[in-house]
Amino acid sequence: MFSTLNESALHKSLKIFYAERYGGKTEVQVEQWICDIVCDEKTVIEIQTKSVSSLHKKAAALLARGKKVIIVHPIITRKKIRTFDASGKEIYAKTSPKKESVYSMLRELTGLCDILLHENFSLVCPLITTDEKRVQTEEPEQSKNGRRRFKKAWQKTDKSLVSIEGEINFRGKENYIALLPAALPEEFSSAELSHSLEKEGKPYANLILWLLHKMNLIERMEKKGRLFYYRQKK
Repeated sequence: MFSTLNESALHKSLKIFYAERYGGKTEVQVEQWICDIVCDEKTVIEIQTKSVSSLHKKAAALLARGKKVIIVHPIITRKKIRTFDASGKEIYAKTSPKKESVYSMLRELTGLCDILLHENFSLVCPLITTDEKRVQTEEPEQSKNGRRRFKKAWQKTDKSLVSIEGEINFRGKENYIALLPAALPEEFSSAELSHSLEKEGKPYANLILWLLHKMNLIERMEKKGRLFYYRQKK
């Protein structure tokens, strides 16, 4: 039996959902790895709610062994936060103003550039609503993972799945090229890309360019003024 003591409720729910969808078994050992879901010994599915790039070594090795690899990375489009006191009594609840999008997810892919276009690799991004549980602390504390810029008087204890509202799939270059608006001219700068993107995508124009260039899907042309220009590779 494999330990799942550190598994969040969100991770567990997504694992059950996709195991049922693909008809796979959970917590299966494939050589030296424990895989979230394995289907017919040919397809491996990994649920990764954060730090997708950390799966690179495992995913690349499985692909090299002829496996089909699907990484499921949820995009949280709506999050309800419920805060409890030390006795377990709910103090208050609110809906977080922060919303993730397909654009904010792209930062997670920077460490996977060399496998994103592999013929046996797919990225599945369910659009989800979550319920995050926090417990109030007596004094401001650093988060358990040490990532807080400022200490806060609460600790996150779990995050659970409320619903799946949709799904975005990436497999093959067409899905990544689709990140570029159709209205772009044949040659375009980062400024023109930012202008053409919808509001939530504008801050990620340079990241999109970096990712597509790293994946060899666009090429950089000559510099005009202070800006480089790009175009899709033929």
